[in-house]
Amino acid sequence: MSSKGNEYLTGDCMNTLIMLFDGAVDDKIPELGYKTPLEVLEKPFIDSLASSGIYGCTDPREYTHLFLLEFLTGSNIVVPRGVIEALGLGVPLGSNQVAYRLSPAIIKDNTIKWVYRLSREEEIRLQNVVMDYLGLLGDLNPRVYFYGGGRGVITVESSSALKLPSPPSSASIETIDLGEFENFIRKIASETGGLIVFPWGGGSLKTVEIHSHIRPEIHPIVVVSKSPSVLGVGAFLKLGKVRVFNLGERFHKAFLHLKFSNVLLHIEEIDEASHKKSPKLKISLLKEIDKVLMENIKLMEGCKVAVIVDHGTSSITGRHLDVKVPFAASNIIDQLNPRIRFCETSENYVPLKKLVKVILDSF
Repeated sequence: MSSKGNEYLTGDCMNTLIMLFDGAVDDKIPELGYKTPLEVLEKPFIDSLASSGIYGCTDPREYTHLFLLEFLTGSNIVVPRGVIEALGLGVPLGSNQVAYRLSPAIIKDNTIKWVYRLSREEEIRLQNVVMDYLGLLGDLNPRVYFYGGGRGVITVESSSALKLPSPPSSASIETIDLGEFENFIRKIASETGGLIVFPWGGGSLKTVEIHSHIRPEIHPIVVVSKSPSVLGVGAFLKLGKVRVFNLGERFHKAFLHLKFSNVLLHIEEIDEASHKKSPKLKISLLKEIDKVLMENIKLMEGCKVAVIVDHGTSSITGRHLDVKVPFAASNIIDQLNPRIRFCETSENYVPLKKLVKVILDSF
């Protein structure tokens, strides 16, 4: 991972860079001496934020978009994942349509288990089978929009959304009312040995319209992410948004926009490493992120930089953790002083709905 520097101007930018470390909190890992990845890793830049500025904990949310909606607006807003991702992908959604998130899963022993790692061959085969059987939903006028890893969005014509189980917890297929998706899902499973795409988080534009008066607490702000979910939050709140897949290039774009705007930089790869149950990969990513920040400290001088975490994700089980999550923020100068390790903490609690104001008003 690298970042380019010659396009930037240095000096006092007076803007705020907020970095969302998706799923960074973890369980204590036996092979790490019963410490978490954040506890064992020395990360001079990130630790200096905790040491020189404000450092505490806030409320987690199971899904990133719910965390960001409350963080950015100070209001507890619930918008279904399917709708948010449709907005993030720019999917057309009519008033008579419902959008669902599609996630890869496998049916085994009558249990739906979520799949977080597909080979390219598995992904292509799964997508092809889905399209082969899409005609089974013909009366619903379905449209599918895949965006990677077997994930995607499906829209159907319907007056209401089915209440379907969501990841990361497994669910018994015998207790689920699959409605119009029943034959579709079972046909796919019979063709692939149980591998399916499962719809969840369904919703319509009505859930957007009832929150149309909501405005973000921080403005202007540009959202830089590869995730349709996070970009969907940007679209929902009418923020600037930039989709960048490569992590190094994401930092590059964030630094470019920081000269002219506040920036929310989303780093989803940390959460992905946890779902793959790889604490070593998680540590490697955090180490590389800190290195990039150290290398580009001049570009952030005079700015405020914050790190927030939306939820924990266990590198042991691959599941989300319902525990308090840390945050830190500080003005940036060229002298770092990493006395405190940025990691899991229960000190200096700030409610999530108040956190963005605390960060903005602290210096």
